[in-house]
Amino acid sequence: MNLRHLALSSLLPFSLLLLSGCNLANHGSFVTQTFVANDGLEERGLTNLGPVEGRSCQTAALYFIPQGESTSTKAAIEDAKKQRAGTLFLSDVSIDDKLWLEVGYSVQCILVSATAYGVAP
Repeated sequence: MNLRHLALSSLLPFSLLLLSGCNLANHGSFVTQTFVANDGLEERGLTNLGPVEGRSCQTAALYFIPQGESTSTKAAIEDAKKQRAGTLFLSDVSIDDKLWLEVGYSVQCILVSATAYGVAP
């Protein structure tokens, strides 16, 4: 009976340890499209330029000594806008963050995915 109690009591902390590694957050979009172009948009010469992605990253030496500029959502959005010439604005924007741990350093990034609209080059 004591062996069974010991096994069950050690199973709970072990299960909690395993679950602590799970990410329950659900980053990203929940709708397929937030912007619908109307006829007036195309009359003004604006068009769907296609999907774009941007990122802003920072490396940290020894996991806590930052190198370079800090990550920024604004910089990631600007990087996405630069992916297609003639981009005036973005729609259907999805923002995510990632952290990569390597040996002796880490990299943190803000990632932006969107649809670019603007004037076709």
